[in-house]
Amino acid sequence: MKLIIAEKKELAEAIVAAIPGDKKYNGNSITVGDYITCWIYGHILTHKEPEEIDPSLKKWTLESLPIYFPKWDKKPLPNKIELFNSVKELMHLNQVTEIIHAGDADSEGQYLVDELLEYCSNKKPVKRLMVNDNSLGGVQKAFSKIDDNSKYISLGKSAEARAIADMVVGFSLSRYYSIINNAKLSVGRVQTPTMALVVNRDNEIKNHIKEKYYNLHLKININNIDIDLKYYTKEKTTDKSIHEEFINKIENRSSNLVVTKKESYRATPLPYNLSDLESDAAILFKYSAKKTMDITQNLRDKYKAITYNRSDCRYLSEEHFKEAPELIPVVAQKLNFTATFNFNEKSKCFNDKYVTAHHGIIPTGSGNFDEFSQEEKNIYKLIAERYFIQFLEKVKVEKTEARTEIEEVIFKKSSTKILELGYTKYFKVLDDEDIENDEEIESKKENDLSKIPAGEYQVEVDQSNFFIEEKETIAKRPYTEATLIKDLNNIAKYVKDPEIRELLKSKDKDKKDVNGSIGTTATIPGILEGLIEKGFLTRKEEKIVSTELAQEYLKILPESLKTPDSTALWWSIQEKIARGEAKVEDLTLSVLEDVKMIINSEHKTISSQFSKEKQEKEIIGICPKCGKIIYEGEKNFYCSGYKSGCDFKLWKKIKVFNQKEVTITKQDAKTLLNKGKILITGLTNKAGKKYKANFKLEVIDKYVNLSLDSFVN
Repeated sequence: MKLIIAEKKELAEAIVAAIPGDKKYNGNSITVGDYITCWIYGHILTHKEPEEIDPSLKKWTLESLPIYFPKWDKKPLPNKIELFNSVKELMHLNQVTEIIHAGDADSEGQYLVDELLEYCSNKKPVKRLMVNDNSLGGVQKAFSKIDDNSKYISLGKSAEARAIADMVVGFSLSRYYSIINNAKLSVGRVQTPTMALVVNRDNEIKNHIKEKYYNLHLKININNIDIDLKYYTKEKTTDKSIHEEFINKIENRSSNLVVTKKESYRATPLPYNLSDLESDAAILFKYSAKKTMDITQNLRDKYKAITYNRSDCRYLSEEHFKEAPELIPVVAQKLNFTATFNFNEKSKCFNDKYVTAHHGIIPTGSGNFDEFSQEEKNIYKLIAERYFIQFLEKVKVEKTEARTEIEEVIFKKSSTKILELGYTKYFKVLDDEDIENDEEIESKKENDLSKIPAGEYQVEVDQSNFFIEEKETIAKRPYTEATLIKDLNNIAKYVKDPEIRELLKSKDKDKKDVNGSIGTTATIPGILEGLIEKGFLTRKEEKIVSTELAQEYLKILPESLKTPDSTALWWSIQEKIARGEAKVEDLTLSVLEDVKMIINSEHKTISSQFSKEKQEKEIIGICPKCGKIIYEGEKNFYCSGYKSGCDFKLWKKIKVFNQKEVTITKQDAKTLLNKGKILITGLTNKAGKKYKANFKLEVIDKYVNLSLDSFVN
């Protein structure tokens, strides 16, 4: 028999569906014909902590740095021991004569099955099944191209090299900066540039100096309609006299104004990948990235209601298009949604060329919508509606543009009128206007210009037609979850070195939706939560801002750790490893030398107010009033900024709703400060019946309360 090891259950079931014969389910495996198919849910092995390999490293000392092992030992993940034993047992069955590697068709998917085979000392021949499309046709096509796994080993080694390099940096430099600063600090290849991004944005806002600039307008009347045209320049005009001199030159004259109209259809928004879903959920429902990811995980694992949720791709396969006429009605019925769908015209999202190891997130047709929690319903509806849009009418617009030239200066105006609402009759679709403010957004909306027919108009112009508008530059907005995720997917724009910037973009050359990114759709939520838990970032309402600790820490870090450059440089070596032109050690030893150089350089230290003495107490969270650290006291959780006048206190015994008193544990306090609300169980109503409810943190002046948010069934 042949054992197929799939990266996840969804893929295993898709593979089994493509094999003819009766299916026999047995725990973590399905037998059909001559195949046993099992799954592993991503990595089921993890690298050991340094002190597990070398007990002397339990004590943090400068002499023991940097930390590097020629062979970094692994162990099964504690929460996946049972799964590991099950797969290992199947691998060693006598009747299994061949193993088929069915990890995702990317470097990480290759690595996580290869490492399992190596850890279990597999001696049996291994084939490689590369499934890019989980549909029946896609899996059958993949089976026709099954190959020897040895051809892909180097692809997995590139991911292993990156994992070890991350540990060399993380373990070595986190210990180093913690020791020399006598504080609990951490460093990470993605974590630290992410922190720097937020600190730099906050500093830009803090240090922003308003500067006046001047816009030149031309006001004319066509068909009794006043039209305001603007002189658009690449750079802001900060010298008002430039416009004044221009106006003074103008005498009575005729000018030719050209009005053009063009009808077109707006590009249909693509299905969601995880990043875009997290971004929209943050705007619409105020969900954190991790919360959205957890909800999608539940929708996928518990209800099997959506496809693979951690996808970084927004495109679907041609096979998905063929399946849509059967799937769409099923999903529409769940949501009680009625519309006329067009299954003949293919949306641009259906393109095999852009489907990578994953595809866009769409509903599967499984799952009972009525059983979903409200949060699950919210996310499911977003996913389903974005899928519906691919088969609904497009939005038809008419763009009107007016243009005239006076003294070689061009004045323009535009207006966009919606002619056919298309899918917007049913759903609101967020665009860049909802995410980041744009000074020119107004020009993209409808105005009176749309009322003027296309054609050429002669207009009389003199100095009275011009006016100068005085404006002030405004600071950038603080990051929100949505805008931070967007920037992390396009972080190359902040890289100063043009070669490294292009290298970073090259990393994403096969991805249609990102352009020079760090982190992955699956890791970013955890990185953000980690930065918050470590006291580097905090949430203030919908904003994500840096703390004093992060601002102080960033001042002492070398530039190489604060920028995404290392991701680009590492990737270039990883590509060589993947092609078999370099070894794992070519990256890991190079990174080791970089770490040694940092350790051997001179360093400043952070302010003593963040020293270990201050950090001996466990950090409970960040103060929602002043942004300083919250510690645990005997009777409450208090703000470390009390000497500066902050009066925030969260009492351990507190009255909520109609209860006399409830106890707030340390974990409750952490959850409240991080997420803004907690679930409290064991409450009793007036009739003596037990119930549970969500309560949110409410800070009004010097009073801190827990107010009822929602009852939980």
